[in-house]
Amino acid sequence: MGHARKEPIILNAPRRTGDLVESGSDGIHIRQNVLPLSGPPPQLNHVWEDSGVRMNRSWDQQAADNDLHSYPYRLEVRGTPGSLTWPDVCAHCGGGAAERVRVRRAFYRRARGRRSRGFFGYQVVSADLPLCPSCAVHHRATVPRVSWFRRYRWWLLNPAHIATIGCAVLLVATLPNELDPALISTGSLSTWGISGICVFGIVWIIGITWWKSRPDRFEPLSEITSACAISQNLSEFFERPRHLYGFRNQAFADAFGRLNQARVWTERDQARMWKKWSVATILLILVFGGARLLLWYFEGR
Repeated sequence: MGHARKEPIILNAPRRTGDLVESGSDGIHIRQNVLPLSGPPPQLNHVWEDSGVRMNRSWDQQAADNDLHSYPYRLEVRGTPGSLTWPDVCAHCGGGAAERVRVRRAFYRRARGRRSRGFFGYQVVSADLPLCPSCAVHHRATVPRVSWFRRYRWWLLNPAHIATIGCAVLLVATLPNELDPALISTGSLSTWGISGICVFGIVWIIGITWWKSRPDRFEPLSEITSACAISQNLSEFFERPRHLYGFRNQAFADAFGRLNQARVWTERDQARMWKKWSVATILLILVFGGARLLLWYFEGR
């Protein structure tokens, strides 16, 4: 049995009679499931749902496609969200934006096809989402309320605090002896070694657990702020940051794509990325192969 082919999202699609949106030479207009009735074929860009093309996308890109599959308008753009130009259009309703609301999301490392990003195993992606006054008020009224205990429970009940308690007990047990005037008069700094280690351990454990529980204290998304979604960083180690953006409002998606047209990730960029990977792989093989030959030549093994 054949599988039904899903049409790609088309950028820069030419105008046809009856379309709700027309595209011109001044920018990108994003449409879904639109094909021209006549004329030259449209310029297709990166966001494809065809299974054959998906095989050419990296694990990170496929994970982002699956994560944002419910968004009808998607665009992969180079650069961090803060470095892009966000339109003065409400991301939810498409009206005029009057304020920005910070949205944040943490991406934890995955078991398959993902590497840990960031020193603490997760990556935070944030953006200032433009909203109109009515949508901003609706967002504040409907955003899910999270209790204080739910925000801080992972930090308070973290098993690592067993070591914190141990360091505190050891500090209390050793500090009075180290404050003995007879020991202080000797001027020996070694007497403060155990106390210093305990204090460092307490501060380090509290700081690490506080930082690792940081995503639990992010404000949850509401129906309004979920109108725009941002994926994890999709770039490889030799590339600039790159993210996939999902939009529910067509006017906002259209304006966002037009303002960041020069940074849109294209099929040509995708092919260039795989070429760089091939070159890097060949160079790595040559380096290790050459090192092995030199070892054999000079050491005989």
